[in-house]
Amino acid sequence: MKSLLVIFIVLLISAFQCGKEVDCCVMPPCSDSPTLEGSWKLTGYRDISTGNLEIDPDLNAKGVVFTFKDDEKTGNIEGHTSVNTVSGSYELMEYCRLKVTSFGGTKVGEPAWSNRAWLASDSTFGYERIGNNLTIYRNTGKEGMVFRKQ
Repeated sequence: MKSLLVIFIVLLISAFQCGKEVDCCVMPPCSDSPTLEGSWKLTGYRDISTGNLEIDPDLNAKGVVFTFKDDEKTGNIEGHTSVNTVSGSYELMEYCRLKVTSFGGTKVGEPAWSNRAWLASDSTFGYERIGNNLTIYRNTGKEGMVFRKQ
């Protein structure tokens, strides 16, 4: 009878442990909005492994601004880097994935910092949008382009 009671207690404790693991490890939502709509200014590049943020070395420049317009599925990007005009199109996919179907511009005399903001056409990126903050993950998730809504 004691061994039956011990088995029952072990099973009971195990049941509560499973519930805790599920509750504690649920990932937070990656977006509080089904759209990327709006104008977003690039504030820096975050190294995901270290958390370091590399900000624009030329604070007097006009910076990088992308304006996204979409219907929660497909959309267009327009904007500028520090010295050039850019445009493109994209698709919003499940699990906060962004597929850039086209992206281009003049790309003349582009400084190294803003040159990194060019999104490769026919590429898929992860993203996270919470409030006025947008992060687009690139380089297989090792770097985040950090934007602030204007």
